[in-house]
Amino acid sequence: MENKEEFIEFIQNICERPRMFSSGSFDETAAFIQGYAFGSATPISDRVFDRFVCVKNSFPSNYVWSIVIKLCTKSDVEAIQLTKKTILEFVELREKMSDDELIQFAIDSVELESVEVCESIQVFKVFDKALLYGDKKILEPIVKANKNAEILWQGKYPKDVAISLEDLSKNQPVKKIFESEDGKQIKLIAHGWPFSIEMNFIDGNWKVNADDIIEMWMANIS
Repeated sequence: MENKEEFIEFIQNICERPRMFSSGSFDETAAFIQGYAFGSATPISDRVFDRFVCVKNSFPSNYVWSIVIKLCTKSDVEAIQLTKKTILEFVELREKMSDDELIQFAIDSVELESVEVCESIQVFKVFDKALLYGDKKILEPIVKANKNAEILWQGKYPKDVAISLEDLSKNQPVKKIFESEDGKQIKLIAHGWPFSIEMNFIDGNWKVNADDIIEMWMANIS
């Protein structure tokens, strides 16, 4: 494996002076780091680092670290600085911990969401489960108005498949990646979903904006 000090110096240089290596954008900086790690034996060259970043930020473990950091920050500058902080922390910890201990450390360091965000996540989880069974009674009151909403309870999975999918998703993390200034719109990201889920606070209750889901399902059956 590459010398630890040399790798630390490399990360510090590219994150402190990104324009020396690329256009200075986060995407190109992250791609440069990923390419370097792919071609060399560095502390972040395997999937452990991806898992560490995912767990530490309450993301599903199938995400790549660069996507997680981009979604957790508001600008390229902030993303690059978080990249440096996260990689340097991981490098130091990896010298002292096993892979399992690293992931446990990430779990223990997860920040708790506010009560309001937790409520929106709970509504989403109810929606996610009800969607598997096509449960109109549960879905209809928690879905934001859409003239084609009925497709959500017409496309239920076979019961055995629904049970299996429910077991898989039950304990998977759900992460807030955006909150509007008035707190009435939140975007979540969850395991198994190809896009973020928007939650809207309407008339005192959280509702799922299922427009993207409905559009995707209608395209699949057209």
